[in-house]
Amino acid sequence: MRSPDTPAPVPTDFSEASEGIFPLRFKAHRGLPGLEHLAPDWIVLAKSIAGARFNHMPGWYRAYLSSNKSDASSVWFVAAYRDAELVAVFPLQFQNRRVKFLQPRFLGTIDDDELQLSDFVFAKTADNASLLYELIRWLRKQRTLRWDQLRMLKIPDDSSFAYSARSRMSHPYLAVQHDASAYFDTSGTYEQATRAVSSKFKSNLRRRARLAHESGELRFQSFRRPEELHAGFQLFLDVEASGWKGSAGTSSAIRCQPAMLAFYSGLVSEFAPLGECVINVLWHGERVIAGQFGLRMGRTLHILKIGFCDEHAQLAPGILLQEMALRHACEDPAIDVVSLVNDPPWASSFKPRTLGVWLYFVPNWSVRGLLAHLGLWGKRQWESRFRAGQVARHSHVISPDAKR
Repeated sequence: MRSPDTPAPVPTDFSEASEGIFPLRFKAHRGLPGLEHLAPDWIVLAKSIAGARFNHMPGWYRAYLSSNKSDASSVWFVAAYRDAELVAVFPLQFQNRRVKFLQPRFLGTIDDDELQLSDFVFAKTADNASLLYELIRWLRKQRTLRWDQLRMLKIPDDSSFAYSARSRMSHPYLAVQHDASAYFDTSGTYEQATRAVSSKFKSNLRRRARLAHESGELRFQSFRRPEELHAGFQLFLDVEASGWKGSAGTSSAIRCQPAMLAFYSGLVSEFAPLGECVINVLWHGERVIAGQFGLRMGRTLHILKIGFCDEHAQLAPGILLQEMALRHACEDPAIDVVSLVNDPPWASSFKPRTLGVWLYFVPNWSVRGLLAHLGLWGKRQWESRFRAGQVARHSHVISPDAKR
């Protein structure tokens, strides 16, 4: 007999209609089989989206689900059709998150550190402006996927999700700024891309490059052709595991984590044949001392992962590689943007531009959902007032003459 807290079995897919301003039909597909069922139409949809990102592509989610990083059965792909045309795909996951006492069921974007930004898959057009509102309305209405709170993680300002949220959002909801996404405009010259960088930092880069040249030649190499990606990927894995992240340290390197290795290997398999996987490495003499793993989508290069050799830390190899990668992108007329995806502290000296990255919370019309949302709202209010009080106390300065 199933306990009261055990969710009822759900089918592998189901469909229910939604009657909105723009009548839509939603159909939910579960796990990897569901992805494969949608893949042909999904690829057509993704190719129709101007400025499509890596997280708009079915290959991104196929690599994740095939890696066994999480329970694939917890992932659902909700497809939205207008007439017979696929107009949106919403990747969702039942998140393994526990909250004491209430124990609400969380549904949201995929919760994994390697999936650094989230988005839904649809074009930012007027016809699609209310898609998020319609999705939430449908999710609240259907009775197959049981959830209490939507927890949408790592949503950038320029995403399809954010576009639809700004156009029309289901109430109540809570949006909290979580982080930032750093990027560089490389459509012009290197000097234009780095005009905000201090002369002191640029001088320091030149000094480190001179120091490196005293003991070996510095050489930048970029792998993109499918036939060379395997060799480039192995070089990247080697340097990423060469220091404290390797087996002699924290064992947090890609090579030391089977599921993580499967995910990045899957990305190579998915995107290399399309010419969309990029490995940048920095050689010092005969040794690779830094590497970058990226995906080149349209006119944007997304840097997903970096690694460097600890033995050469005095040369700041990761910083030197970033400088060379920016120069390379500025010299390539087909790259307008280099995105760092998140906002790593080591990149702050390059003065990148940034986009806000947000968390969105939406309750279901259930007791647990509404109470969880109320508790979250109260916590955020308290934190906001606490921070404001801290700022006020630190900014209150008594002048030397105040006691006279």
